[in-house]
Amino acid sequence: MTSLSTEDRLEIADLFARYVHTVDSNQPDAWVSLFTPDGAFDIPGLMRMQGPDELRGMVATVATQGGGKWRHQITNILAEPGSSDDEATVKAYGLVTDWGNGGQPMVFTDYRITLRRVGGAWRIAELIAGGPG
Repeated sequence: MTSLSTEDRLEIADLFARYVHTVDSNQPDAWVSLFTPDGAFDIPGLMRMQGPDELRGMVATVATQGGGKWRHQITNILAEPGSSDDEATVKAYGLVTDWGNGGQPMVFTDYRITLRRVGGAWRIAELIAGGPG
């Protein structure tokens, strides 16, 4: 693929809006549906979750530890074409704030994300969250 269309870019932005809203509002099935069936969430050196059952655990952890007061934000989304028409790579920044603690920032991360188009929709194949670099 040589470029992403405007429609692709809008769909990718919508994917990440759904990602943050569903994880923050404790909607595990909706959140997991944003990943490919073998999709993975990876924080190198800390944890890696892959597949629907493990990914659902992420939403449960956010709900339990955050008590519905954490807010995830994904910004500065830079989407680039991947190795085929059905793949894209994304670099983005992530911020989590804790509104049970006055909105204090908890985590700032760099995301490296591989997307695949499945059934005509962009889905997260792998999301790696880490520090700068």
